Amino acid sequence: MAKHDCEVFGHMLYSSELSYNELYAIEADLIDELQAALERINAEHIDLVGLGDALRMQCVLTDYDEIVFHELCDAVAAFLPKKVQGRLLFVHKDLSIVHLYCFMDGGWKEAAVDISMKACRIGEEIEPAIMRTDLNGELPDGG
Repeated sequence: MAKHDCEVFGHMLYSSELSYNELYAIEADLIDELQAALERINAEHIDLVGLGDALRMQCVLTDYDEIVFHELCDAVAAFLPKKVQGRLLFVHKDLSIVHLYCFMDGGWKEAAVDISMKACRIGEEIEPAIMRTDLNGELPDGG
């Protein structure tokens, strides 16, 4: 049985300014581009479904690897049309951490949250570790 430590969810939202014909043309290209990008990082069980003004995506990855996530984000930011905003959520299957990537204006930003049992101890104040980057994937302090 294959081991997949990472579940990935995606949501691409189309601008309300798009006509139906523009939306369908963009969606067809977007599905092809996302499929190819996901295959390049060895994603499996890829599901891409258009629902009205959005495209939903779900797949699994064998490993939970930020380097791979950033590779995918760079690819998505390069082909995502300006009239589409998107999010990718990577969930570690042991529910220890999640990474959220948001796409807009030709770039992406990242937030990571520790959701482990250690972070959720009853009676203790929870301070989830959050890391944010700018829209080019760089840390705000240049690190």
